[in-house]
Amino acid sequence: MSQSLFVSYVYEDKRFFDEVRAWATRGALGDVTVTGEAADVRQDGAAAIEAHLKPKIQGATAVLVLVGNDTHNHDWVRRELAWATSANKRVLAARLPGTTGALPLGFTHLHLLPFDPSSIRKVLGT
Repeated sequence: MSQSLFVSYVYEDKRFFDEVRAWATRGALGDVTVTGEAADVRQDGAAAIEAHLKPKIQGATAVLVLVGNDTHNHDWVRRELAWATSANKRVLAARLPGTTGALPLGFTHLHLLPFDPSSIRKVLGT
């Protein structure tokens, strides 16, 4: 069964989101479609960001947060994870290479996966 994976990340780590999307495109994550922000709507304000992201999270099977050096300091990542939790979505976390930053407050219980497709695929069960 196909799964939809929403990827939560700090915009400065977008290249890692692009890598996850490439893994999905070539089937390295199994039968998974990756979703995330389709456009940079930050300049349009908080309401526009929420209207853009919340439906994507609600429509996803699971949410993957990419944990880098500064992820824990970003309110929008915390909001995305809170929306995922309130919608009973499975939340996964992957450590970005060469980083040591913490998980966002309220989500420190998550197990950090290595940033590689086989680890993510295994946890997704695809």
